[in-house]
Amino acid sequence: MTTWFDTGILLKLYTTEPESVAVQSWVRNRTEPIRICVLHRSECSSALHLKAFRGECDVAVAARALDLVESDLRSGVLRMVAVDWDAAWENCHRLATRYAAETGVRTLDTLHVACALQLEASEFVTSDRLQATLADQTGLTVIDPTTGTV
Repeated sequence: MTTWFDTGILLKLYTTEPESVAVQSWVRNRTEPIRICVLHRSECSSALHLKAFRGECDVAVAARALDLVESDLRSGVLRMVAVDWDAAWENCHRLATRYAAETGVRTLDTLHVACALQLEASEFVTSDRLQATLADQTGLTVIDPTTGTV
C-alpha cells in the first residue's frame, strides 16, 4: 500500500504540536519510508520559518527541525519522489474545477491530492477535514493519525 502525507502531518513529526505524539506514534508503526517531494520540503521550510516569525519557536528550533528532515532524507526515513509538475498542476486544476465549490479545499491542498493520485498512492494521511473530503471523493483511503480514524 502506498501512502501520501500532507505536509501538516509531516510537520507534526518534527515540531511540538498538540497532535505530534499521536502522529509520531502512528508513524513508528509503519514500515515504509515516507514519500515526499519538493512541495513538502518547501512547505516545511516556509511553515517552520513562519513559526519563528510568529514567535512560536525560535530560529534555531526551526533550523534544527529542518536539519532533522534532511537527516531523515539521507537515512531513508523520508524518500524523495519525482512529480511531473505539469501533469500535477493540470490534475490540480481538474480537481479544483470539479470539487472546490463543494469541498472548499484550497489550491495547495488540492495539489497534494493531485500528486498522490499521480504517484498512485492508495492512502492519504491528513488531519485537514477539507482536504480529507477531497481525497476521499477521489477514491483515496483517508487516514487521520491525530484521531486514529480511517
